[in-house]
Amino acid sequence: MKSFMHSTIGFIALLIAFTISDAPAQQQYNDVALIVNSNSTVSGQIGTYFAAHRAIPSTNIITIAVPTAEEITDAEFANLRKQVEDIITARGLTTKLNYLVTTKGMPLKVKRADMWASASVESELSLILGAYASSIGGTSRIASPYYGSKTDFTRGAFGIYLVTRLDGYTVSDVYGLIDRSSMVPAVIPAAAKFVLDADPVWNTNAPLLNTNLATASTILKARAMTVTLDQSSTYLTSQTGVMGYASWGSNDNNWAAVTTNATQKNTYLPGAIGETYVSTSGRSFTTGLTYGQSAAADMIAEGITAVKAYVYEPFQTAMADAGKLFPMYAEGYTVAEAFYSSSKYLSWMDVVIGDPKGRMVNSAHNSSALPVELVSFTVAAGTAGSVLKWNTATENGNYGFEIERKGGTQSLYVKIGFVAGAGTTSAPHSYTFTDPTGTNGTYTYRLKQIDTDGQFVYSGEITLATVTGIETVSGVPTEFAMGQNYPNPFNPTTQINFSLANLERVHLAVYDALGRVVETLVNDQLPAGNYSARWNAANMPSGAYFYRITAGTFTSVKKLMLQK
Repeated sequence: MKSFMHSTIGFIALLIAFTISDAPAQQQYNDVALIVNSNSTVSGQIGTYFAAHRAIPSTNIITIAVPTAEEITDAEFANLRKQVEDIITARGLTTKLNYLVTTKGMPLKVKRADMWASASVESELSLILGAYASSIGGTSRIASPYYGSKTDFTRGAFGIYLVTRLDGYTVSDVYGLIDRSSMVPAVIPAAAKFVLDADPVWNTNAPLLNTNLATASTILKARAMTVTLDQSSTYLTSQTGVMGYASWGSNDNNWAAVTTNATQKNTYLPGAIGETYVSTSGRSFTTGLTYGQSAAADMIAEGITAVKAYVYEPFQTAMADAGKLFPMYAEGYTVAEAFYSSSKYLSWMDVVIGDPKGRMVNSAHNSSALPVELVSFTVAAGTAGSVLKWNTATENGNYGFEIERKGGTQSLYVKIGFVAGAGTTSAPHSYTFTDPTGTNGTYTYRLKQIDTDGQFVYSGEITLATVTGIETVSGVPTEFAMGQNYPNPFNPTTQINFSLANLERVHLAVYDALGRVVETLVNDQLPAGNYSARWNAANMPSGAYFYRITAGTFTSVKKLMLQK
């Protein structure tokens, strides 16, 4: 009993630390898998450091044996892929993971006989174990299903993983990157500045990228961000307080007059992200690099926290759209979400370096920046099928809603209808849509709200009986709450009720007395409502457990007893 009490006290202290500590401790990494190369000491060091600092569950650490060379053959990649897929499948993680993280010391790029089939290892891994897996190794890129999205990412919604890499010239560089990505402030730092450096020479042959920089500047300034948009022939260097950076790098026609190897010599704030329009900026992350084009590794050495790079020639359309990248990041989306939503292609040359769940600010996404304020979204069985209803408080440039469904024989979402929006209005509006197919089986629905400029955002998911495994209960709550499980003590199942006053990202997990996650019951974005989650502990030993919910800023912890 003394040993158990000691463990319990230690675990309660851990939970208190979760609740009152700074923002990084609130980040959950149960949906992140870390991939480590057993043939590389460097990979092991970085993997150990990242796992310890992000509390990666041991079951999510994937150790494989692959070459340590940065460039590998198609056959070597096939072996790498198989090892990763086999471990994910064997551990039942396929649908539980949203993010994959690779490390320095693992292969970086796959060179194939057809140069247009070559790709980064990370971009290929994003497609494994899903509907897009057949495109791996294809003779061209594919369109990313997450491109242009403005919603919290889940693999269930988009059918891919978001994959990033922890890399730099040295292990110390990578440790620094990891440390900087944990410093997530509660509010955007007052000194934060976005530096967007255009080169007017490219206005003739590649105007899109300069236009994207100007668009980003307009959006960020409208949201009271500090922006330096330079559209002159000057190559900017030695900028301070930089939170976001984009330029032409060594493709700027004027860099040689002010610096070497097109390095920026900027002073970056923790959490800063960047992009350069350089076709092979990610060709290598080793010291003694041969130049010709500038390198993303130099930006990491200078103190940036995340950066997008390219292992082979990607073409300008593959570059991150600055008009999407920086506004998303400024609204509190993760590094991976911001880069992948602003990047068109997968199975291609791109690689994102950094902690996938790093953020610029640890707060709810800026609702004033969203075109529609969705206040409810429900589904119920009707005589003619599933009846979907949703309400908006305000709308700004709302083109309309596509209704999407999955279930039955469809493992991915398909469009089943469209309802026109109200444009721009400050008055509440109600909408309804009936799906006649929804009378048989279990179907999950979501709304794709489309703005008049083509940008879109997804709602949370709902079904007739469940929302990602959670029963819905009638009534609209006015506050966040989590009740005591019932029955308690229990054997082997128990019910946990909770209420959401707003649309929130919800994480509900059960822990043992040592603070280890034994099961994640909910890890999804849910609309306002009352919910009931069930835990089946048939395979667990008797004893005390704890369950903890996080929904936005709301956190609650309670104890439950399993008696067999």
